[in-house]
Amino acid sequence: MKRPALDNLKSYAVKWNNRFPLDKWFRKKYQVGFGTAAHRELCQINILVEYLEELAFEESREFYLNQKENEKELKEGIWIKERKDPEQENKLFVDLSNIDLNTIQY
Repeated sequence: MKRPALDNLKSYAVKWNNRFPLDKWFRKKYQVGFGTAAHRELCQINILVEYLEELAFEESREFYLNQKENEKELKEGIWIKERKDPEQENKLFVDLSNIDLNTIQY
């Protein structure tokens, strides 16, 4: 038995998460339900900034944990490192580039 209403809702949820890939991460982090009043008040730009902040802190934490190795490399003149996962970084850039800034409410 087909259920077009459920199929439409599922399609809507998939499209939403494809359009705003960080939204699910943020809602899970703060336990915000999809479509709730709190969710509707969210700004995707703020979510992006928070995600980038998380990445920066994680990079800083990694650097601190590997400080001795990093100090050795710096003394050897190695101060630019290759990207760890260029494929994932490129995918994130593409996903973030697809955010339509005209749809953001201030």
